[in-house]
Amino acid sequence: MKLAAKLTFAILLLLALLLNLGAAWLIGSGFSAQLRAAAQQNAAAHRAECYQLQKEMIENPDLETQSPLVTRYGQQRIAQTGEGLAILSEEGAFLYSGIGMVNGWQPVLRAVDAGADEMTYAKEGANIWQLFASPVQWQGRTLWLVSSCDVSEVFRLRNQQLAGFARLEVLAFAGVALVVWAVSRRLTRPLKALEESARAIAAGSYDRRTGMTGTDEVASLAASFDVMAEAVEQRARQLDLAVHQREDFVSAFTHELKTPMTSMLGYADLLRSAEVKPELRQRAANYIYHETKRLEALSAKLMTFMTLDPEHKTLELRPVSLAALAEKTARALPAECPIRLCWQGFETGCVLGDEELLTALLENLISNGMRAEPKDGRIHIAACWEGSQMEITVRDRGRGIPQTELERITEPFYMVDKSRARAQNGSGFGLALCDRIARLHGTRLEFESQPGEGTTVRFTLKEAAG
Repeated sequence: MKLAAKLTFAILLLLALLLNLGAAWLIGSGFSAQLRAAAQQNAAAHRAECYQLQKEMIENPDLETQSPLVTRYGQQRIAQTGEGLAILSEEGAFLYSGIGMVNGWQPVLRAVDAGADEMTYAKEGANIWQLFASPVQWQGRTLWLVSSCDVSEVFRLRNQQLAGFARLEVLAFAGVALVVWAVSRRLTRPLKALEESARAIAAGSYDRRTGMTGTDEVASLAASFDVMAEAVEQRARQLDLAVHQREDFVSAFTHELKTPMTSMLGYADLLRSAEVKPELRQRAANYIYHETKRLEALSAKLMTFMTLDPEHKTLELRPVSLAALAEKTARALPAECPIRLCWQGFETGCVLGDEELLTALLENLISNGMRAEPKDGRIHIAACWEGSQMEITVRDRGRGIPQTELERITEPFYMVDKSRARAQNGSGFGLALCDRIARLHGTRLEFESQPGEGTTVRFTLKEAAG
């Protein structure tokens, strides 16, 4: 069902509910008031009839035993009042019945069973009566008087009002339906444009937009749709980039394995198949050993890299002493390192983080700085407070990185100078690990570099409370 049809149906249903509830209350309240007024008037007439019967019992002591007297009395009262009545003995036997119904004895007995001052209803065909029953007593003698009052006109008037309202409602609904359908079609027309845009985007036209303007809800929806379409387009670009990066990753990883494995296989085959000089055997064994260690380290870094996925892993951040962090990082570096580390601002203070991962982060950044061969033989590691955050900076005056390479240096296996990096036992994983560790701590690595001038890496950490 189309939205316009749903809106029309819903509005008509609500209108029908409100109109019928209003009509039911209005007609019902009028009907109840008329019925109460008739009941009060008929009850008063019944009480007057009881007084009249009591007077007749006084004037005719043998009234209940003389059938002609009771019959004459009943016919006179019906002729005078125009209402039906029945007179019964104390035991419930009919002395006279002029109730106005073919099977009037049944309603009369129900009225007597209901008791004095109670009103009951009787229906026969299209006619409806109110029945009142009361005992009339005089000097130990008791008669039951039952009065029947026709209230059919009250019910007929209500039914006429309901029928008139139904005819008026049908005409009103026909007119309202046409108007609501036209308005609904006009209001839902922009949604058709949204649907067409959605279909185009689903078909691959990610640059499709609705271009709607306005201040109403549909225009706001269209604007939100365009924002969503923009996000979808960006996400598609990111997925394409991720696919290319994954392909580059697999290609680089395969290359990293293939080159040493080929050489190791050649040396192993040489050692296995022929007698070689001791010097050559030693060189082959050393090469196999060192390449095996390098592949082992590469495997360990790869495993670490895969486990530190910010999208699927969260850290429990704890207070980490800056002094302890500096000391632990310095111990992790080679003791015979010719580069001097200049620590600044690490004497006091605590940050929130994982001590082991932060140590690995600083160790990798410092190792990268060492491979850059700083001109002054120093790497500066500084920490300073920026409000409630600690900014940590690692700076060297080494070879630097070209601006065109900065965007990709955190990709796994990406190396600015592959030959130099491999000669220095680089794997292309250091900055990729650093980037993931930083993101797990809710921060990002920011790089500033100029070829020949050096590189600066900075990131921020939250202050540990207390």
